[in-house]
Amino acid sequence: MPAEGRARSGICGVKCGWPLGRLSVMLSKMLDSVRMLWRFSVGLKPFLGSTLSGEQCRQIVVESMRDRAASFLELLRRAVYDNPRSPYLALLRWAGVEFGDVAGMVRQEGIEATLQKLYDAGVFVRLEEFKGLRPIERLGLELCVRAADFNNPLLRRDFIAASSGSTGRRQRLAIDLDLLVIEAAYNWVVEQAHGVLTRPRAIWWPIPPGSAGLKHALRAVKCGRMLDKWFSPTKISWHPREFPSAAFLCLALCLSRFWKTPIPIPEFTPLEQAWRIAVWLGEQTGHGSPAYLSAPASSIVRICQAALQTGVDISGSLFRVSGEPYTEAKRRVVVSCGAQTFSSWSLSECGTIAGGCFRAQAIDEVHLYSGKLALIQRPVSLKHDVGTVDAFHLTTLRRETPKVLLNVDTGDYGIVSERRCGCPLDELGMTIHVHTIRNYEKLTTSGMHILGSDILELVENLLPQRHGGKPGDYQFVEEAGSPETCVTIVVSRSVKNLKEEVLLRDVKQFLSKKSRAQRMMLNIWEQGKSIRVVRAEPYTTYTGKTPALRIVTGSLDSEGLR
Repeated sequence: MPAEGRARSGICGVKCGWPLGRLSVMLSKMLDSVRMLWRFSVGLKPFLGSTLSGEQCRQIVVESMRDRAASFLELLRRAVYDNPRSPYLALLRWAGVEFGDVAGMVRQEGIEATLQKLYDAGVFVRLEEFKGLRPIERLGLELCVRAADFNNPLLRRDFIAASSGSTGRRQRLAIDLDLLVIEAAYNWVVEQAHGVLTRPRAIWWPIPPGSAGLKHALRAVKCGRMLDKWFSPTKISWHPREFPSAAFLCLALCLSRFWKTPIPIPEFTPLEQAWRIAVWLGEQTGHGSPAYLSAPASSIVRICQAALQTGVDISGSLFRVSGEPYTEAKRRVVVSCGAQTFSSWSLSECGTIAGGCFRAQAIDEVHLYSGKLALIQRPVSLKHDVGTVDAFHLTTLRRETPKVLLNVDTGDYGIVSERRCGCPLDELGMTIHVHTIRNYEKLTTSGMHILGSDILELVENLLPQRHGGKPGDYQFVEEAGSPETCVTIVVSRSVKNLKEEVLLRDVKQFLSKKSRAQRMMLNIWEQGKSIRVVRAEPYTTYTGKTPALRIVTGSLDSEGLR
């Protein structure tokens, strides 16, 4: 046998190098999962063992607002200037900015003015850089980065699972309990402002690997407000690939019962069964205590449509909407049921960002949680010469956030103002208002997201290669203004012999390979029939270019197809 063959073969000539390597990776991942579960169980004991009073919640918010400058400087010093691996440190050194320079500017001019000056000096991070999809490039600087490079090194080790061990790289928990304490306090003051503290409450969010549902439940029990119902559009799976998420959920459910703060067992409620939630809301209205429910905006529309179709009275219900743009078309459906809403804004990298204003002037107006984050706006050029937007750039101020953000472009834009509205959040010092929040870098529907870079890969490479045509023959469209946000893949009529079911299968397979969260997203889209193919000519700009992603404010059909 040749030497190469002997090196690659084991007993009886069976090749073993690749399987053993794969087994090693699998065992490493299993050990990481065991460590995460252990650390989570240890941390959950003190988290569930005590609850926050209303006064404690208010005090946490007041102190975070009062100490925001000191908190920001401490985070910057410890997580950036004292961290040789921080990409921000490389940017700051490239810009010639020392910690004392930043501290002096913050004391003299404030955080936001300081962040503006840092941005002008080149200290900012684009969305794809933050995701680790492209290197940070400035004049004379090229810095290869990974998403993990922006992890917060200050989090307690109880909630950090080490990887294989030799590299020192760490994998973050999807849920950080220290951060949830802060968010629970902010949520309490928002819910108090809207008068929902004593209402029956429920959520319609996925179980892990989606983190939103478990975060909602844990924040509620931390303030002594148990959920009555947890409806989930996804169901638990014990497939080996999903085992860590299933174990994570079961551990939280068991420990919450041990500490007399039971989280309800999630009830599998696919999108086509929205009527079940409408019935539960109707029962609460019938008992004289209309309920409070949190869900993505499109899911809430489905509930209201089901109530209208079945004649169930859900009037007086209050919905917390998030996860995607809340538009006038969606609001009309909700109002037709006699229900009301307030908005919330979150990012997985830093948790909840803003909560609904009680005296909102726009339907999605929120108060920025200024004790947690700072926000500045800067113009960003859109792809394909379709103009610019005043993009949001966020900076984290507290040590509890899973990621450190310093002028990070989130891919969002909207309208920001500072005004005194007189609502309870305003009285606590939260005077920054944000509304008409949209995203230019990712497609969002039913609370699920696809990055623009993934869409670009699909329309410019994968789909033309497999189905014919050229990159400009394919376009993703988010119909954000229709009552039920949906995704349309527009395919030029010049693409011959297209089999739509095969194209959809290829898109789903491509996205499902990205992560467990993407597979969950596709499951939800399929339930709601939220993705379709339309044969038409993709939209082109005045310069003749075809954007990979287009967001329309109404339905695509109402805008007309060529």
